[in-house]
Amino acid sequence: MRLSAAEKAVLCALVSGSRLQSHRHLDGRKEYALHSLDDSRRPVAAAVVERLRDQGLIQSNMKFPAATYLLTGQGQQVAKALTPAALRPLTARTFSRR
Repeated sequence: MRLSAAEKAVLCALVSGSRLQSHRHLDGRKEYALHSLDDSRRPVAAAVVERLRDQGLIQSNMKFPAATYLLTGQGQQVAKALTPAALRPLTARTFSRR
């Protein structure tokens, strides 16, 4: 799996405790942003989010108007491999398999 620098940065931020959200505006615009633990905000390109989602590394909680994207189990593994001092992510979703 080849990831761009921007995709790697998002995964590393998520595994370190940041949250990725999409914000829908009344005029239909959608913006993506990473919110860090100190509550600063960094924009993320829609193409980066779409590619991570298409690869099964993140998944939306499908809330409106501000959805939060969570790491999947696979996304968490990839992110931990990219980050030498990975923290336990606040946004990782654990999928049960029965």
